[in-house]
Amino acid sequence: MNPAILAATLWLRITGPEPAPGPAATLREERRAAHRSGEPRRELELVQRELAALAADSQQLAAACDAVQAGYRVCSERLPELGCAGGYLQRYADTGCLTDALQWPRYHYMWALHWQRQLEFTEALAALRRVVEAAQPLFLARLFRSDPQGAAEFLDLTRDLAASAAVRTEIAAHLRNRVAWQRSFAALSLFLEVLASEGDAYAAAILRNQVAWGLLVLREAGLQVADPVPLLTDALTTFTRDGTRDRSQANNVRINLALAALQRGALADVDRALAGLDDAAMSPEERMWLDIVRLRAALARGRLDEAAQWQQSLADAEPGAFVPMGPWFVAWTRGLVAEARGDRDAAIAAYQVAEALLEAHAHARDVAAYGAAADGRFRMFAATTRRLLDLRIGDGDVRAALWLARNARNRALRMHARQWCQEAERPRDDAPGPGALHLLYFPLDPAGPGDLAPWLGFAVTAAGVRAELLDVAPIVGDAHRLSRETLSTFSEQLLAPFAADIDAAEVVTIFPTDALHDLPFHALPWDGGILLDAAPVQYGLDIAACDDPSPRAAAAALVVSGGDFALPEEGRAVTAALQAGGVPVRHLAAEAPEPFAPLLTGGLALAHLAAHGQHPVDEAVFAADVQLVFGGARVLTREAILAAPAVPRLVYLSACRSSFVDADTLGGGLSLAHAFLLRGARQVVGSVRDVDADATRTFALEFYAALAAPEGDVAAAWRTAYLSARASLEPSLQGDLRMLRLFVP
Repeated sequence: MNPAILAATLWLRITGPEPAPGPAATLREERRAAHRSGEPRRELELVQRELAALAADSQQLAAACDAVQAGYRVCSERLPELGCAGGYLQRYADTGCLTDALQWPRYHYMWALHWQRQLEFTEALAALRRVVEAAQPLFLARLFRSDPQGAAEFLDLTRDLAASAAVRTEIAAHLRNRVAWQRSFAALSLFLEVLASEGDAYAAAILRNQVAWGLLVLREAGLQVADPVPLLTDALTTFTRDGTRDRSQANNVRINLALAALQRGALADVDRALAGLDDAAMSPEERMWLDIVRLRAALARGRLDEAAQWQQSLADAEPGAFVPMGPWFVAWTRGLVAEARGDRDAAIAAYQVAEALLEAHAHARDVAAYGAAADGRFRMFAATTRRLLDLRIGDGDVRAALWLARNARNRALRMHARQWCQEAERPRDDAPGPGALHLLYFPLDPAGPGDLAPWLGFAVTAAGVRAELLDVAPIVGDAHRLSRETLSTFSEQLLAPFAADIDAAEVVTIFPTDALHDLPFHALPWDGGILLDAAPVQYGLDIAACDDPSPRAAAAALVVSGGDFALPEEGRAVTAALQAGGVPVRHLAAEAPEPFAPLLTGGLALAHLAAHGQHPVDEAVFAADVQLVFGGARVLTREAILAAPAVPRLVYLSACRSSFVDADTLGGGLSLAHAFLLRGARQVVGSVRDVDADATRTFALEFYAALAAPEGDVAAAWRTAYLSARASLEPSLQGDLRMLRLFVP
């Protein structure tokens, strides 16, 4: 993670008027000069002397808080090996800074940086929310003040909110979350305009560098985004100009410019960008990134001995002391050099070390973060997994490659689910039964702009495993709304190589990864119709369930419906359809006492839940976290499902996004549907996006009618219902059926 990206404008200003001249003020100016000249040890020494000078003066609280913040920044970013960052966070509170409302946003911001450096993105995002909550009322109260102090405080709060938006934007880039990136960048752009209009070139330059770093991260992932070079060029101009000169920030921008040149293959520009580096002003993390850029440039030139030297320099620096995943970078670069030398065994060994580090990193946490925030930690470091997969396939070890892909794509899900049961932590490796086909997909490398991306596809049957190298087009927009012609492209790329396997299958289970979570495989054009015409299609969870199905399951069904719009009507219609099929049904409205008790205590064969799906917090873009809302205080959460003693064998979630899958993660997230499967359900029907009420009700009635047929199992009934509903719905609603999926463990 880029270190100077974490440097904020906050520590270079003091809220309120500047203190009167004196020893502390002199030390403060010396400390700021040490920061600009890239002398972190001297800066930290001056922080300590400044705080000692301020200790006896309670009127200088803002100055003391500014000094503590500077001490935290140096310890966290420039001198992490000293381990003093936590002490300054505590000192911030002990100094009395939190008695000043204007200091709260900065306190939360420092915690956000702390969690971000630990790759704990959920905690970082929570801290950033607290920044906004603390800063917004103060910001609005000063919006129309024209007095000098009010204007100064308004500008400082603008920096607080801008820095918060910048970190959110960086986290979104690391998580490869396109929606979150766009939203965060839009908010940041507004603050950049304010800072530019106020003439705060230094603050604007730091934010431009941070945005550019996010663009570089996204480009590393193969996403088509704006060119970061203009932002970096503007920032470098600011950091090398008299009055705003900053050697350490200039170093960071030069390294980013070198990485940008490396990404576009302009090796001469790499040398030009690095020519002005000031080694004396570099942090350990900047040196790590410099070694990586130089190593990759040497490999691009074919200079293997030079690349090996930079790799050794990186290993000798022991980056694990200052970067949470430092050893992974060592293993990754060792593998790159070994591959370039043609030493496949050494490369495999290096990448296996990297994979073990990812697994150890996951297991070291008592509680994994939710959804994309957990998956993002592993998606950031998927390069070694992809290289190891490629080498395994090249050696013909298809089973080892399959195990690696399954393990990697569900690492975050396993770690998250283990909060409720240790069984879920075990990767699945069982073979499908007779007549069943599993199709699993994993990306090998990101695609360039407009190019096809290399993927690996596995066809797994009771007879064995077969792998195919695939070239897959990028998925643009909502894949569920794409035309038949566009979807045909994905049929040719993802299904056609397995045509013989599909033709022989009685049921097909899809295990998508990454962007393919957004693709409706069951509705892909196939052999003149869609894939569902050829065989029943379901989507697999691929991790061990916490429990077996309830041994007390009877033939009875439960219907719980919300109280507004079409939900009560749907509940009555489904109840009648089930009764017509001879199923004993209990229909509970949302206002009934304890409507979920029968659902979560076992003894049922089937449950139909008609509700609204909504995200409980505004961080929805970062996590697949949906709850079912039935009206009033009646809310069903994922946690309640996972804590239940038992659940029905078949659950129908009739609500928008009730089975939300996140196409910006490897595993897709842990949705409500997955929660039911983990707790012991055998099949769950749900929607991965917003779905029209008429479409899902029509499908539900067709589904229960098909399920009542003597020869119909759940997968066959789902297929029959889909085809029947598509034929009966008007064309404008047929696309909504693509949102529905049948999930199995």
